[in-house]
Amino acid sequence: MKRLSVILLSFMVFLCLVQVSAALTTIGAITTSPSQLNALKPGDIVSEVSGTIKLPPSGDQTFSLDDTLEFYTQLDNAKWSVSVVINGVENPPRTLGGKHASILGMDLAYVSTKYDVSVKFSMTDGVVPTSFNSGNVILVRALEVDPQANQVGAGVYVNGSVINPAALQTQLENVKAKLVDLKAAIDAKAALDPPVDTTAALAKYNTASTALDTATTDIISSPTSVQSLLDSATKNINDGSTALDQSWAQLSISTAKAQIASVEGLITEFTVNDSLKTTDSRLVAIINKHDLAAQAVSSANDFFNNGNYPSARGKANEGFILANQSWGLSLDLKKELGQGFSLPGLPNLGALLPVIVVVLIVAGIAGFIIYRKKTQWDELG
Repeated sequence: MKRLSVILLSFMVFLCLVQVSAALTTIGAITTSPSQLNALKPGDIVSEVSGTIKLPPSGDQTFSLDDTLEFYTQLDNAKWSVSVVINGVENPPRTLGGKHASILGMDLAYVSTKYDVSVKFSMTDGVVPTSFNSGNVILVRALEVDPQANQVGAGVYVNGSVINPAALQTQLENVKAKLVDLKAAIDAKAALDPPVDTTAALAKYNTASTALDTATTDIISSPTSVQSLLDSATKNINDGSTALDQSWAQLSISTAKAQIASVEGLITEFTVNDSLKTTDSRLVAIINKHDLAAQAVSSANDFFNNGNYPSARGKANEGFILANQSWGLSLDLKKELGQGFSLPGLPNLGALLPVIVVVLIVAGIAGFIIYRKKTQWDELG
């Protein structure tokens, strides 16, 4: 009994697999007129799309009795001719008009062991809608659908490609405008002090510019290539903008780090040369600003590594401002300590100023006394 259940279950799974894999297929080639359908324009007439469809079997029938074979086109004013072929004999065709045509399952379901059933179709005089600017257009689509209008298995598709020269020209002008904006941004960043590295952005700009030059030439002579050129140019423009943002963020981070390093040098000078304690309130304020600046730059690095360059630049600028504030406090402290008189490589003379003044006064008095004595000796002869 258990073995029988396994066999029945396997059989049911097999039937399900057969049903899932069932698909409409074509017998032989599909005829189209015009033969080239990849450069249609709005208003063009597709004279004919015709062929023969092999039906998917359903159990012991040539087609599911409950399903429907549906034809569809996106073209306007289409005319349909569909006929059922049984064992090689074609029944009188049915002629219909519009975007849809269908054959019920009751007209297609025959005992599969006795009959071979197929469907011949022809769609003629379809007009490409004027609303189509570019992209694919469905010339003929054949589907098997169940009573709930759900697609069963794979269908048969015949597609064309619509190219609207006027729409392409508009798109071309829009992409060219974006390229001009990119160049302006590159020039502006190169003029900064210090300048942003624009090498990568310029390379993307040049690639996009070349693609647009080719598109401008091909839009009349070879319009089928224009869309891919526009897509390529758009991608390179976007990549160029990203590269520029990346370089700008990197420069901002480097500038902030340099200012933080300068502050750290002064902090070291205060604690080592001037023997200030890190708990000194004047030094605490400087260190706090420095630490906040370092935290901002750390966040900037995180944003940068995640590809969020505008946020990275914002945090880096925040870090630079904090570091600059710390630098200003450091200069104020240097003045307070009298380090305006110090020279590189020499000790702090400001702190020794009183001693120096006393020494100068003593030296002056001594010199005056010596001068008076020498004068008296000269008078005595």
